[in-house]
Amino acid sequence: MKLDFGNRRVTLVVSPVDLRMGFNKLALMADVYLDIDLGRKEDVVVFVSKSRSLCKVIYRDEKGSVTILRRLNAGRFAQILMEAEGPAAMTLTNEKLAAYLDGETLQIRRTELLVG
Repeated sequence: MKLDFGNRRVTLVVSPVDLRMGFNKLALMADVYLDIDLGRKEDVVVFVSKSRSLCKVIYRDEKGSVTILRRLNAGRFAQILMEAEGPAAMTLTNEKLAAYLDGETLQIRRTELLVG
């Protein structure tokens, strides 16, 4: 999958989320729990369902709000384990996000975790 979010910070939320929620509720969750204000148009947030069969990518640009739903034809999105303390999110590069959305397993080092 080819995505280019330019200089935006990409955050993957590793705690499962009910993806029946739309853009507004997911953006509110990003704001309240991760202190990510999508209105600044600087961030992209990726949410994964509990079954890891779906993910939603949300962000805002100059034209409006964007929601991308990704479902893999086979397999599941990789489960990423993190420490129990701190936010359940991590930053990714555009390349790592594209690989994750294609179903690849990410090699994550602990130093790449977001610190709250």
